[in-house]
Amino acid sequence: MPRSFRLTWLGALALVLCPAFAQGQEPAAQTHTVRKGDTLWDLARQYRNDPFLWPDIYRLNTSVVEDPHWIYPGEVLRLDASEAVASVPSTDTPSVPDSALAAPVAVEEPAAPDPEEAPTSLVSITKEGAAETEDEMAPLFGKPAAQSMQETLRAYTNQPYRPLRRSEFYSSGFLSEGERLPYGDVLGPVTPPQIRAQARNVGALPYTVLAIEAPGRATYQVGDTLLVVRAGGEIEDHGDVVIPTGMVQVVDTADGKYLAEVVAMYGTIRAGQHVLPAESFTGAGSERAVPVEQGIPAHLLGGPARQELKAPQMVVFLDKGRRDGVATGDIFEIRRTPEQLADGTIRVDEVMATMQIVHVRERTATARLLRIISPDITIGAKVRQVAKLPS
Repeated sequence: MPRSFRLTWLGALALVLCPAFAQGQEPAAQTHTVRKGDTLWDLARQYRNDPFLWPDIYRLNTSVVEDPHWIYPGEVLRLDASEAVASVPSTDTPSVPDSALAAPVAVEEPAAPDPEEAPTSLVSITKEGAAETEDEMAPLFGKPAAQSMQETLRAYTNQPYRPLRRSEFYSSGFLSEGERLPYGDVLGPVTPPQIRAQARNVGALPYTVLAIEAPGRATYQVGDTLLVVRAGGEIEDHGDVVIPTGMVQVVDTADGKYLAEVVAMYGTIRAGQHVLPAESFTGAGSERAVPVEQGIPAHLLGGPARQELKAPQMVVFLDKGRRDGVATGDIFEIRRTPEQLADGTIRVDEVMATMQIVHVRERTATARLLRIISPDITIGAKVRQVAKLPS
């Protein structure tokens, strides 16, 4: 049966208020190749008109971007502008001209219904109309909440395997081994472009600009990445514990000092802490560690602080390092020493925990606990290498 529709003044008003439906729109960019200086914040502002929507771009690119604070030139990021709508409209709603409300609108009389035909239900008309326009119109407010949640869960659960992550390498800390490290100083948050430190108890936030002072006659260059650290005590014969609190990137210089922006946080960043040039990180692709026989023996030195309860992801230090053949990605086991106690109890040789090496120095190594079988692990416990990444 042919259909016709009566256009009322409400239809004219809808056309005035929503011109976007009557005009074609330029297709949005689907990908972006990262250039030097790009951040997810800037890309969200450029492509989504709202910098606070940067997590949407991150969720679409978890197979490329491991840490949202770090994107690298040459990486190709998906954008898919239909994923979200800016939280703040970029333009005001246009006002309705008075002429649009007063002007008469031509109407077309509907055809007389066939008395022999059963009336069409409103539900069927709605479904049929929706089917006709499904491919022509995108949702006004992004995808349904349930679909968006499913995509978010897939992004965080379907992660590609990596034997070692950049954030673990930089955030776990290490022992100074008695070496005099080239510490620079954090002077505190500043009001750009002036170097003016605020109160020492003010903590920095992501993208905060800090004043940095280089050590002695050393200099930094714009673009240098620095590790922000604090001292965490001393382990006898192995030097001070160096505990990272974040990372900053040098963005400018002024009056012989440096301005650096916070790009990653692992703890509280405050004035009075120190900075070190960030070591280069080399990933190991997707290779998995393979078992080894007669692996390297070592002993547990403890952790950055007094830690009675052992838990997964806790940081510990070992007394073997690069010169002994230890490398990042190695898997070690902590084993119980067999002995008979005074009360007659016999302890057998068994695995207490497994750990992975995340940072290596000349004589010591930093590891993170992966699996805890027995938490009563003591300092001095014996450990042994059981697996190693392929060279």
